[in-house]
Amino acid sequence: MRRQAAINRAVGLGRVPLVGARIMRALDNAGLLGKGLRVIGTNALYAYEAVAGVRFDPAITATLDIDLLMDARRSLRIAASGDIPDLTLIKLLQSVDRSFERAAQTFRAVNRDGYLVDLVRPQRNPPWSAERERITNASDDLTAAPIHGLAWHENAPAFEAVAIDERGGPVRIVATDPRVFAAHKLWISKRADRDPTKRRRDAAQAEAVAHLVARYLSNLPYEQSALLMMPRALFEAARPLFENHGFDDADGF
Repeated sequence: MRRQAAINRAVGLGRVPLVGARIMRALDNAGLLGKGLRVIGTNALYAYEAVAGVRFDPAITATLDIDLLMDARRSLRIAASGDIPDLTLIKLLQSVDRSFERAAQTFRAVNRDGYLVDLVRPQRNPPWSAERERITNASDDLTAAPIHGLAWHENAPAFEAVAIDERGGPVRIVATDPRVFAAHKLWISKRADRDPTKRRRDAAQAEAVAHLVARYLSNLPYEQSALLMMPRALFEAARPLFENHGFDDADGF
């Protein structure tokens, strides 16, 4: 593994930021990744490009955070570790980097370099519906923030891939279906309450992922029968993103 990692670095295969990769490995080892937690946001792009065998433009993949979607409908349990008794999510993050601390916003952890880990969950209707807010019962653990629109991610099929981190090591990523990712990003990009800079980046990510799906992931056709978790209006709004993509090798992502 060490030899192959060195080769991967030499040929430039490393893509996933190292802190994010270490966090995903820790979540995987704790039995959480893909079993109640999945990666959403920018880090999901590394899973999509790994399967398609392409590279996105660095302008849309640069990130200093990782967003974790918690499925609050199910019971989550962190696998026991002999090194860390009474393991919580914040302690799991501290096993990756001791400088991680829970921020003033209790859904967020931050390390000394400003790297952010956000724990989020779907906003229910009505919003006061009772469900899990934390992975553990510890009062000092991260509390998932409810956000509108994440139910589409929660109900979408999982998308799993093995990507390569900056040091050449493999990292398993469990993200959400790229079709839902693109449609959701397009929806966010049109929200008036979204920061204009983020809206432009959201739109660029939506277009790039849709382009990738249309050209390289023929096993994921943009068909409503496979995407019933999305409202029809959202599905139709995103449809043009997935259409009319040719196969000119000069096209980029």
